[in-house]
Amino acid sequence: MKAFTESARPAILDLLKTTGGANAPALARALGVNVTAARQQLAILQREGLIQVRIERRKVGRPTHVYALTEKAEGLFPQSYGPFALTILRQLREHDGEAKIEQLLAQRTRELLKEYRKRTAGMTADQKLKELARIRAEEGYMAVCASGRLAEHHCPIAAIAAEFPQVCRFEKRLFEALLGRRLERTEHIASGGAACVYKTS
Repeated sequence: MKAFTESARPAILDLLKTTGGANAPALARALGVNVTAARQQLAILQREGLIQVRIERRKVGRPTHVYALTEKAEGLFPQSYGPFALTILRQLREHDGEAKIEQLLAQRTRELLKEYRKRTAGMTADQKLKELARIRAEEGYMAVCASGRLAEHHCPIAAIAAEFPQVCRFEKRLFEALLGRRLERTEHIASGGAACVYKTS
């Protein structure tokens, strides 16, 4: 199944968003289709990781399967984290200056490094690089590792990086601290590249 955009989002997902969860008969009635058709849609969406199911016991009658959205599905709905974060960073810079931004990013880098090190404990340098790619892919960066290089094909915080380029500098520091080696960034999305590409020096 294709990745849904907001305009192509299945109606059944909107229903689950507004109801917080429903069983197949209720969804079928709301959609104006038979229960079999509703269950077919639900099965497809469940395979895509967009919905989850739980068994709900009722006071009367048999237990029923209740369907609800997963965290992955929530990403198909409008988000405003980017503009909100930009506003906060601009206000922080205006009131406290660039040094405060640096301090904030340094703290965030230290926190991420702790989390990443837990995931890579006991690994070799090459294994760490591959695990780093997996971590970043989970975070939405479409990261892959090949031939000793790390490539991020998407930047979820591109708007922030464009206005606050120090974000990219701290990202590089994070990777170098985790891997214990110097990295060279040969491509940069914020500079017009197709990806952010890092290779060992």
